[in-house]
Amino acid sequence: MNFFTAQDKARRNTSRLIILFTLAVIALVVLTNILIIGAFVYMGTDETSSFWQLVQQRADVKTVSMISLGVLLLILLGSLYKILLLSKGGSVIAEMLGGTMVPRSTTDAEERRLLNIVEEMAIAAGMPVPRVYVLRDNSINAFAAGKSHNTAVIGVTRGAITLLNRDELQGVIAHEFSHILNGDMRLNLRLLGVLNGILLIGIIGEYILRTLRIRSSGRKDSAGAIVLIGIGLLVIGYAGTFFGKWIKASVSRQREYLADASAVQFTRNKDSIAGALKKIGGLDDGSLLESPSASEYSHAYFAEGVTEFMQSMFATHPPLDKRIRQIDPSWDGQYILPELHKLTEEEDKKEPEKPNPFLAMGGAAAAIIATSEQLIEQIGTVSEESIEYAREMLAAIPEKLRTAAENPWSARAVIYTLLLTEQKDQQQAWLLLEQYADKDMPELSRELYSLSRDMDESLVIPLMELSVNAMRELSEPQYQKFRLTLDKIITADRKVDLAEWVIQRMVIQQLDEHFGLRKSARPTHAYLGAVKDAAETVFSLLAHIEHGEDLTLAKNAFERGKKVIGAGAFNFLPREDLTLDRLNSAVDELMKLKPLLKPRILKGCAAIILADGETTRRGVEIFRTIAINMDCPAPPLPAAI
Repeated sequence: MNFFTAQDKARRNTSRLIILFTLAVIALVVLTNILIIGAFVYMGTDETSSFWQLVQQRADVKTVSMISLGVLLLILLGSLYKILLLSKGGSVIAEMLGGTMVPRSTTDAEERRLLNIVEEMAIAAGMPVPRVYVLRDNSINAFAAGKSHNTAVIGVTRGAITLLNRDELQGVIAHEFSHILNGDMRLNLRLLGVLNGILLIGIIGEYILRTLRIRSSGRKDSAGAIVLIGIGLLVIGYAGTFFGKWIKASVSRQREYLADASAVQFTRNKDSIAGALKKIGGLDDGSLLESPSASEYSHAYFAEGVTEFMQSMFATHPPLDKRIRQIDPSWDGQYILPELHKLTEEEDKKEPEKPNPFLAMGGAAAAIIATSEQLIEQIGTVSEESIEYAREMLAAIPEKLRTAAENPWSARAVIYTLLLTEQKDQQQAWLLLEQYADKDMPELSRELYSLSRDMDESLVIPLMELSVNAMRELSEPQYQKFRLTLDKIITADRKVDLAEWVIQRMVIQQLDEHFGLRKSARPTHAYLGAVKDAAETVFSLLAHIEHGEDLTLAKNAFERGKKVIGAGAFNFLPREDLTLDRLNSAVDELMKLKPLLKPRILKGCAAIILADGETTRRGVEIFRTIAINMDCPAPPLPAAI
């Protein structure tokens, strides 16, 4: 299953969830009507009137409508409240489970190793680097949470980082990245919202029973009716939760097998994830989490995080032995008793002796530029070669720049220097930096300027991703000031060139979404005709960038792109018509495409930049920026400069 199919399946699973939720709500509405009307009718029965006569009298349209409306509002408001709470990003889940964010500047060797693994995996996948949280539990477990790639976080237990070796920890992280890339995170959040709305009925019933003073007269009075209603609501609410947990379990189990298989594919090491699972089986604490909120998010963990009543029915993960045998059919059935892992210096760094930022130009990695089909197949996936290439790139970034990118304060200076190297009027740009940025920024930016200016261009996007990850720790006023300064420098000459545009779309969009200044796009366009103008703009721009010196070749490349996706009505646009405002609007529209249409656009883009068998660095950057903005992580691509 490729990235786009997985995304579409996740969207269809969401539709299935909505249908099941609707059926559950209808059942709860019917049961609540029966309960409330039945309770008050029962309290009013006497020798002269029968129960069913009173039911017919009380069950009028107005009463049923009012009860139904009340139940619907209760469930929907409970669900919406939870969904809005979780829309702030995966950090809400991590903190709910007692997690502590690992700062980029941490000096703890085990935490550094964890951050290095997450960075390598993210850059290899071409997606934003998730924030990392450590849970205090001594068990072995992990999770990924977030509304989108830009708001994703990864949580790992303390036991996982102290008991697993680097390969095993990498296997666990690869499993979680599979959930991120397959679109499972958003479905997980919606499951939480649905269950909260259903559970709210039971909570109200419990509240009634706890707060109502029950009179012991033994008479059938209103207090007795309310007690019956409270008990009934409690039963109905938890009956709804019963079915909700069953739905959660049925949706989750098969995805765990897929994530395990993807982790093996990513790392090409079945012993990594199998070893982690074997250690869970041999550990007294296993994968259990102590947080009171652990059961709420149980469907999203690496392994079963809670034990529940009727575990076999409600288990959100397949049994450990079945998962291990799926990965390692020759397993002897023996679990591993884990011991504290002694971290070696080599394992901590895991960096090549001689960094080579052009590793991808040879061997298997170079094959990704052979055809547009092969390039699209790389989207949303990770390979051993791409992880190694990511490690090479991270090692090739000058140490001073990388250190600066790991601190939220100095990370801003890194972005400023990347922007300043693209400015034609350097003097004006520095003056604007001194005028609008924090007082220490100009001096720090000057210290980093020569390093960023002389750095290989292939390292720009990885360095930006590291900086963006650190800047998520800024306060909103600090970010607003950074954003204003960036905008002043970019628009000073009233022109925004493509290098500046890449910085805008890669940095500002991610951080705007993180700070709640921009909402993630909703997939609303179901056919290519809806984005004709946007696709023409992007295709024409890429053709001009890659083949601009030869207009005939540029036109031929454009024709090749539209032929690949079967869009005969697309028109080639002259370079002077392609403004940055028009490009921004075009990308915003392409972001609204439904999952299975996105690869057609990207395949057309790839065919254009590969029309002459070579790619330029700028063309690669534009392609990756468009893909990442469309929520389609594109791994680092080689370019023949």
